[in-house]
Amino acid sequence: MDTILLFQHMDQYASLLRLEGITSVAKKAGWTVQVFGEKIGEQKLRDLKNFWHPIGTILSVNDSVDEFDARLFSPRDTVILDCFSKDALERFPSVITDSSAVTELAAKELLGGDCASYGFVPWPSFRLWSENRRQHLSRLLSEHGKTLVSFRPSRIHHDTHEFQSGLVPWLQSLPKPCGIMAANDHVGLDVVSACRVAGIQVPFECRVVGVDDNANLCDSSDPTLSSIRLDFRESGVRAAEMLRDLLEGRGANTIASIPPIGFARRNSSRLFMRTDRNVLKAAEYIRAKALGPLLPGEVLKLFPYSRRLAEMRFLEATGNTIQEEIISVRIAHAKHLLLNPFMRLDAVAAQCGYESDTTFRRIFKRETGFTLREWQKFRGS
Repeated sequence: MDTILLFQHMDQYASLLRLEGITSVAKKAGWTVQVFGEKIGEQKLRDLKNFWHPIGTILSVNDSVDEFDARLFSPRDTVILDCFSKDALERFPSVITDSSAVTELAAKELLGGDCASYGFVPWPSFRLWSENRRQHLSRLLSEHGKTLVSFRPSRIHHDTHEFQSGLVPWLQSLPKPCGIMAANDHVGLDVVSACRVAGIQVPFECRVVGVDDNANLCDSSDPTLSSIRLDFRESGVRAAEMLRDLLEGRGANTIASIPPIGFARRNSSRLFMRTDRNVLKAAEYIRAKALGPLLPGEVLKLFPYSRRLAEMRFLEATGNTIQEEIISVRIAHAKHLLLNPFMRLDAVAAQCGYESDTTFRRIFKRETGFTLREWQKFRGS
């Protein structure tokens, strides 16, 4: 079998999804994929090529001089993945995330709340993907007569305590309610934590949106973090397809821009009134428990007033009944599972809190308009 080399760090949420996408194309092409995460120099690269005799390379350099040196690679057999460096984009066939589409989703969510101020919190050290998101958001807000205030980290490296400590006075200075876009979910968690230290209540005084939709991070936040879901798997697929076309002499698009999958609304950006704190508590409980055997009556016990009043308050605050909110969380999780084209359809119901596969399939079709197989083919292939 032919071999391709993939250079990217594997300690990131996105990396595993990119690898999954690359591997799906590699299997069809008859390639094996050798992954290298450590920084390499010219001699090490030469040694790797002499050993593996690769037919091509996919390189994820992450816009940093500390990452892999793109100058060591040839544009004749190399595709760059998720790098926004101007030099790299001009020299190599490239696959990037559509920053404009990402920030449009964030802007729609934040502008819908009629905030008094808007802010952007970048990655602590300079990254072009973060800066692109800031610039696009600033432009979009300007078109709506709004001004974006950007946080400026004082440190090059990400020390969580120092970063959050710097965020506290900046967040306190913003007129409330404010809307904040974080560069990604890691930064979003820092913003939510800094708000807690600053005595700023999320989402009542500050609405926060992250990027990546890393469920492990977003669901661990308090309140849970809304996020823009990026299509990392599709980025990997497109990079591998581009490399295949390049190697087969069909040429490759100079740049392929991958739009986000959509917006995953959690409680950090929902429009709760100040009197809705019991609703916020109930909504968080639903998100934490909905993938198990949760019934509306269990949620209603959280309210210090009558069942009817609780249902009315929840509906007014969220636009859903408690049962509809439970279903919404379950359907969102099912869609996430079905992004994997190898996910067994008969295993989805149990992972989404349903004992009956038939009941789950009926509800999924009613809520989405698709069968499980149709959705998996549409989004997972």
